[in-house]
Amino acid sequence: MSRIRVVFSIGAMHGGGSERQLVLALRHLDRAKFEPFLYLVYRSGPLLDLVPADVPITSFEERVTSSRIYLPGLMHSRRVKDFAAFLREIKADVSYDRTFLMTLISAAGAQRAGVPNVSTIVTDPEIGFAPVAGRFQWFKRRILHRLYNNSSRVLAVSDGARESAKRFYGIRDEKIQTQRNGVDVELILEQSAKPIQNDWWTRPAQQGTSRLLRIVSAGRLNHEKGFHLLISAVDKLRRQCPDLELRVALLGEGPHREKLEQQVINLKLSDIVKLPGFQENAAAWYRSADLFVLPSLMEGMPNVLLEAMACGTPVISSNCHSGPAEILENGRLGELVAVDDVDALLKALIKCVQQPDAIRDTAIEASKCVASQWSIQAATRRLEVILHQAAQTKQRSSMH
Repeated sequence: MSRIRVVFSIGAMHGGGSERQLVLALRHLDRAKFEPFLYLVYRSGPLLDLVPADVPITSFEERVTSSRIYLPGLMHSRRVKDFAAFLREIKADVSYDRTFLMTLISAAGAQRAGVPNVSTIVTDPEIGFAPVAGRFQWFKRRILHRLYNNSSRVLAVSDGARESAKRFYGIRDEKIQTQRNGVDVELILEQSAKPIQNDWWTRPAQQGTSRLLRIVSAGRLNHEKGFHLLISAVDKLRRQCPDLELRVALLGEGPHREKLEQQVINLKLSDIVKLPGFQENAAAWYRSADLFVLPSLMEGMPNVLLEAMACGTPVISSNCHSGPAEILENGRLGELVAVDDVDALLKALIKCVQQPDAIRDTAIEASKCVASQWSIQAATRRLEVILHQAAQTKQRSSMH
């Protein structure tokens, strides 16, 4: 029996959660049953090097020469046309995309080419659509309504995101299901053992301090990730606990770097809060930290939270509309705080300072839970079933 040819697609391979999930799926997909390809709009991003060597990579920018003519929608139509052409060229059996911006290209191209498509919704669209959708939002939403309902399957990374997507896009209930992210626990623990080349983070506590508290957070440096809230909470924490030595590392890159750096300077936190940039060994930072904080305003299913928990690090997360509460089992496995609330975040930080033993016990339980219930192996097996079912619809239609 020939292998199922599946094209995975996303805009580029930057360091976000969707890109990381794509890499993990490509790594763990059963090669005896599937032959994977990767299609990008732009062949760029630090995660390109992590794509398995047996996965052919192609990109729109390499396949299609740029046009000097600018008309609204022209670039989009060229991308859809090229993706459809690529599917036909390699005789693809199924298309799989992540993020709604890629769905606008990939699902449209797949449906034009007569190839079954599976699209994944990675955020709560009632909150997450508007900040990144750009122009013509009502039109894009209308197109997505049609594309999703004509897809073989629509996946949402959390129950909250699924229900939000049904309301926001008008997706029929039988079309959409929850497909939670998975994490490669073995790889995370392997990476967590790598050395951290940062003297500020690794040096011992200064003399005269009652305790050293290392706090880490990670993600794209934008407004939605809420790093500004953590910085404000840390400013209040140092005033309430003057004997506590604080070191706070915000890992990642993004458009708000300068704004966050200015906030740090204005609050005179330059010795306490650092932005070391994107870190390939992020797991080592998580494992060496006393606390991982996710202060996001919105999430779908935050991989970084699962990765920190896998490292055995205590966690605090904002209780976004979807994602964190499902991971933390409504607070059993970590602290949940109100969204966009500096004082609530401060209260949780103080609790972690005052109750280190209880917080550590919770973290041990959380790490066991991630290993048993959130493995990438189990998530990939579930995805394989979905891709196989979608590919069968093509085979049935070609027989008629």
